[in-house]
Amino acid sequence: MSDNGNACSRRDFFSAMFKELAGAAGTVATTFTESMALVEGAGAKTIPPPAKPFVRPPGAVAEATFLSLCTRCDDCVKACPEWVVRKTGPEFGKRLEGYPMLLPATNPCVFCTGLPCITACKTGALVPPAAGVPVRIGLAVVDNARCYMGQSQPCDYCVKECPVKPKAISVAARGLSAGVNADLCTGCGECAQICPANAITIEAKR
Repeated sequence: MSDNGNACSRRDFFSAMFKELAGAAGTVATTFTESMALVEGAGAKTIPPPAKPFVRPPGAVAEATFLSLCTRCDDCVKACPEWVVRKTGPEFGKRLEGYPMLLPATNPCVFCTGLPCITACKTGALVPPAAGVPVRIGLAVVDNARCYMGQSQPCDYCVKECPVKPKAISVAARGLSAGVNADLCTGCGECAQICPANAITIEAKR
């Protein structure tokens, strides 16, 4: 009697154990599947386009026309000897992916002699400037709340780094943030890259 009872108890024990293991395995499988679905879904999502236009390579025509003329051939990207021109990634969606753009605050544009990026463009998305007219890709914008000079701390890194003559950016006195001359600024990004307070951004030309 006791042997049969023990046998039943063992069978019941192992049966219950296997059911629990099977249930646990099913839960793990379900959780894994759901997690993978979330990962795949996240990878497929795109971020909204930036509120302000991308900074395009030198010579870029108006944005709407640029998007219609540029074939995303990468010729300007390959032609840039400074590796400054890059492409927008898939995170911006198919409509905006693969177009050339610049991040001047990270990699300033040096406006190479001969402007090889413009020369490489065969579609008219990038056009050379008129004789004697400086190339402009954007405008430096100073965040007054971040600028050290605006906080009465001495700083003139942006002025020293500005390659334009006369200087496109200047500082006057402590308590006053750096000022930008829109008629002289090319948007190259040298001032933004050197700024220790990250107070300068480059906005695309209008």
